[in-house]
Amino acid sequence: MKKFAYFLFFLVFIANYSYSQGELEALKYSRNELYGTARSMAMGNAFGALGGDITGVSINPAGIGVYRSSEVMGTMGFQQNRAKVGDINRSVDDFNLHNLGFVGYFPLRNDVMPMINFGFSYNRQKTFNNEINAVGNGASRMIDYIVDRTNGANNGRGIDPNLLLVGEDLPDPFVDQPWLSVLAYNSKLMFPQSGNNNFYDPLNTNNETPLQEIILSERGYIDNYDFTFGTTINNVLNVGMALTISDINHSLYTDFLEDFKSGGYTLNNEIITNGAGVGAKFGVIYRPINSIRLGLAYHTPTWYSMSEIYKASIDDDLGAYVTDPNYKKGRTYSAKFTNHYDLKTPDKWVLSGAAVLGSNFILSVDYELTDYTNMKLSVPSGAYSNMSWYDTDNSYIKEDFKVASTVRVGTEYRFTPQFSGRLGYAWIQNPYNSDFSKAGDSSVSGSNTIYRMEGDTQYFTGGLGYRFNKNFYADFALVYQTQEDQLYPFPNLYAYNGDTRGELVIDASPFTLKNTSVRGLLTLGYRF
Repeated sequence: MKKFAYFLFFLVFIANYSYSQGELEALKYSRNELYGTARSMAMGNAFGALGGDITGVSINPAGIGVYRSSEVMGTMGFQQNRAKVGDINRSVDDFNLHNLGFVGYFPLRNDVMPMINFGFSYNRQKTFNNEINAVGNGASRMIDYIVDRTNGANNGRGIDPNLLLVGEDLPDPFVDQPWLSVLAYNSKLMFPQSGNNNFYDPLNTNNETPLQEIILSERGYIDNYDFTFGTTINNVLNVGMALTISDINHSLYTDFLEDFKSGGYTLNNEIITNGAGVGAKFGVIYRPINSIRLGLAYHTPTWYSMSEIYKASIDDDLGAYVTDPNYKKGRTYSAKFTNHYDLKTPDKWVLSGAAVLGSNFILSVDYELTDYTNMKLSVPSGAYSNMSWYDTDNSYIKEDFKVASTVRVGTEYRFTPQFSGRLGYAWIQNPYNSDFSKAGDSSVSGSNTIYRMEGDTQYFTGGLGYRFNKNFYADFALVYQTQEDQLYPFPNLYAYNGDTRGELVIDASPFTLKNTSVRGLLTLGYRF
């Protein structure tokens, strides 16, 4: 084994802020998907003004006041996620519990407020099950990207190479130096300039264009647990509120390869993230006439406490290009480190309207606004760290993101008193400022440079429902999701004149990533 990182490798978890979070991590845990019961999903999740469905209650807690009986229900689902880059397709299948809920109906024998209802629901709000593979010839090398970042470190003063060295009797450079610089220097991807050791030149690969490959695997979920209560006033106005507890579990494994004609290297990153958060929801539904319902809901931010375990390595085989006679191919790797941070997701407003025409037809529309500039990263309270650590990242969030819209539309037609058909559509706008999206110069953290510029998301939904009797029912939904992203191996880098973006210096040549997902959902419920 040629290289290793200090004697703590693989043994000790160390708190470390040299590998901090950025705007991309904030977005990853803030942007949601459609979720819930088969009935709601079949109608495009457009349930904010309807109520009477446990997912509708999660969208607008005032919907719990529609119930006139107690209910217990659960939803199982099969999901296949596909990622296509060029001619390469990868897919992941899973079968899970997507939704579980209970509503308790408690009559009060009061004309003004005839009941008060309590409910609990579990929803799998988002999944991270993906496999991605991309291969192509980039316009710029990762090596050049790393050298540019290293030379620009410390306000353009570069980094002393002695601070980057890995060895048994040396301080661990991964604790306080940029990880990409440490990995690249010890793997001979860059060398100190003669006469100016704090600055570096990239490895000379004889102007060969490398074949670049991304291999990405991620698993995980965001789960929500809602505790809701609400009522109706004069059978005209429903009000409700909910306490929400959220749980994040996410693992990410990436390999980035640059292969030249006579050798190459692989950069590997492994990151495991867990978090727990709390938030609240408030809502009203107003029924001016029996056939029209208008809803308004506010979701507070979710305040998360997050923890990460991460490590990185480079495997290098560059003997054909390295002039050092002592060079041997090998592996440079970090210890396992941990980091703790806090995340505030954006709040959102949901405006809803629905027409209930007789007992046969429903048309429902939701319009949701989410201000992604309100995402915020912070150091945990009481931590022995500079509380302004994330100020730069939060300024990027304010600059690079925007207020994004979501539109959901759904219909239901009851063919018989027992049998119903449903259709829906949803559109979720991407959250990026247009200049940022075009530039592709996101701020990445640590040594994992691979990221996606996510596009707009569309959902096409449909389903069926059957009431076996007044108590027992079953609903089925089929959901097709599509989204096109730009997959970056590393960010673009530009020359700047002050704050003005100038010439493109490092061209990351992003891949076009086409994501599709198919879900089949079955809900079984019992009312009593």
